[in-house]
Amino acid sequence: MWAGVSIRHSKERIVAKFHFLEDYEKHVRDLIKAHPLNEAMSLAVGGNWDGVGNAAANALTHCGLRDGMTVLDFGCGSGRVATKLGQKVQLRSFLGVDVIPELLDYAKTVCPPNYVFQLNHSLQIPGENGTFDFVYAFSVFTHLLQTEILLYTHDIFQKLKPGGLFLFSFLEMDKHWNILEADAVRHFTYGQPTPHLNMFLSRNQIETLAEKTGFKVTRYIDPQDDAYSIGQTIVLLKKP
Repeated sequence: MWAGVSIRHSKERIVAKFHFLEDYEKHVRDLIKAHPLNEAMSLAVGGNWDGVGNAAANALTHCGLRDGMTVLDFGCGSGRVATKLGQKVQLRSFLGVDVIPELLDYAKTVCPPNYVFQLNHSLQIPGENGTFDFVYAFSVFTHLLQTEILLYTHDIFQKLKPGGLFLFSFLEMDKHWNILEADAVRHFTYGQPTPHLNMFLSRNQIETLAEKTGFKVTRYIDPQDDAYSIGQTIVLLKKP
């Protein structure tokens, strides 16, 4: 509940008509046709498989992800982060969800055998309320509309245990101006459509989102922090 409004889902699954899904599906399949599979799966999630995967896993353990936790990787892609995380911690359980079947199929082949991967096109997070100790989402909210971000954040709050943590990355306009400028040049100078939405959020907006959904902001990690740099700002939220 936020601002006196409660979200109630019907018994049937609510399937999101993602604005980007068809373009992303085509993009992934084109990569698979054009490149060796390992390269295609890295490019599909932005490239630099080892560098970004290790930096993200380091950020997670730095922010409290540890052995024995129940973890959700929301927007797991082809398993770039999950593979590196599996080398660092022994989790009680791991669930990775994504919207692209080919990415999930690949993740199953490179991640620990006890990791579970699931296709999910719903605006609801899989699992019962109070299931997870830690939820993370890298390069997910960067490509969603603000209404989608709100719905997912609300549901993640419900799915976390008390004291649970939610870490996600986001784009700040002042720190990622080059991305916005490149999108504008591509669109207005060359008439090329942007391959996916790049959503920018300010820290004030993050603070409001956290307050309205019940979270507390505990820390930020700047994109310039080399030890944990994935090229985006990272925020850690905590459920009281």
